[in-house]
Amino acid sequence: MEFEKAMHAASQYLTFTDRFLDPKLPQGLWFCGNVAEVSDIQVNAVCLGSGCEWNDVVKCQPFFEHWEYIVIVEPNAIAREELVRELRPWLPASRLYVVQDSGFQNCRSIREYIEAHGIADLPRILSGAVELPAYGILNLADIQKRDMTKVPRTLSRFDRLDKSIGGFFAGELSVWTGKRGSGKSTILSQILLEAVDQGHVVCAYSGELDQSQFREWAYLQAAGPDYITYRADPMTGKRLPTVDEMADQMISEWLSERFWLFDLEKNTRHDPEAILKQFAYAKMRYNADVFLVDNIMSVDFDYKRDSDFNRIQSQFTQMLATFSKRQHVHTHLVVHPRKSTSDQNGKVSADDVNGSADITNRADNVFFLTTHASTDDKGQPETKPLLMTLKNRDFGSHINQWLDFDKKSRRFFVDRTGDSKRPYGWDAEARQMKITEDRGDIDRVFPEGENST
Repeated sequence: MEFEKAMHAASQYLTFTDRFLDPKLPQGLWFCGNVAEVSDIQVNAVCLGSGCEWNDVVKCQPFFEHWEYIVIVEPNAIAREELVRELRPWLPASRLYVVQDSGFQNCRSIREYIEAHGIADLPRILSGAVELPAYGILNLADIQKRDMTKVPRTLSRFDRLDKSIGGFFAGELSVWTGKRGSGKSTILSQILLEAVDQGHVVCAYSGELDQSQFREWAYLQAAGPDYITYRADPMTGKRLPTVDEMADQMISEWLSERFWLFDLEKNTRHDPEAILKQFAYAKMRYNADVFLVDNIMSVDFDYKRDSDFNRIQSQFTQMLATFSKRQHVHTHLVVHPRKSTSDQNGKVSADDVNGSADITNRADNVFFLTTHASTDDKGQPETKPLLMTLKNRDFGSHINQWLDFDKKSRRFFVDRTGDSKRPYGWDAEARQMKITEDRGDIDRVFPEGENST
């Protein structure tokens, strides 16, 4: 009685003939690619119903539970591959077998097999069936050993941080937090430039800066202090930094099709789906492998109650983590800290990140950028940027990286190294050009005394 009830429910989504179905027969249930094959096989044969979707198969689970195993029967190798790919995810709890080419004995269809060997001989095709591995679970012993030295990554070029966490590995999510104005957006813009300099393609969503502002800051960082001059604002007299024209042009050539920015004007809604859709396109079209969301508070979340906000933020963080793992990329996410960012001992932890604790639970790295009291080379008190590692899943690192900051170029660099002028890839070409232009013998192409006109 239970089988008849399950069969009746399954008839809405599967095509079969009731009187030919019997779970007690030894051949199991044969899943075919089309109605013609079901008609030829008849006994214990089904296929997806007309107008139904593959996800409708899951609604037939009570029906499939009556069969000891299911056999995928499709003579055409390409169609068979497609049938396995479509069907398998919806039957994770069933034992699945696939009839191979050898089982069909060179016949191109079920009808051809029956004409050649007779319908009574049809069960012989099962001799060539191969059981599919379990779907959704893995045999740990079969998993390939990970070699961390071969996992793609980008470096921050902050030596202490890179040695501690190994770099920003593909397949991972890093969460960045810090008080407003601490420089989170600035340091991440620089980290994206570092990625480009290491041969990667990057894509950023910036919900706080328009495209012109984002470009200005990125180009100042790319240029470095040697290629930045000041001009006076005619209205206020304020000194405004600007990149030299030659450097600006060379930076554009260097960054072209290697640094992509989410278009806030064309993408009028900045919801999680729109952001991830553009990220997926950048990965597919340009092979981008480093991404930035700055910041989570600027994303358009669809929620009705304030109590839902943390849950939706957590879901978006999970979407980014899943995207990173599936696409084998690294994603940086900026999240604001809680109003109180330290305990009684002045220490900061991952729990000080604003929103649900799931945000930091889902992240592989959590960083906190702040300013902290320090002393200069003469022992005088000063305030320095401090980058704190609050969480590192791979190595358990919790190091602090002292930094310095060049206001002219907006560059962070390792404290007391004077490394604010370290050149990027475009800069090497620029320096060669300057050397050529500055040659004192440039006018001595012609021999002395010979008219150069």
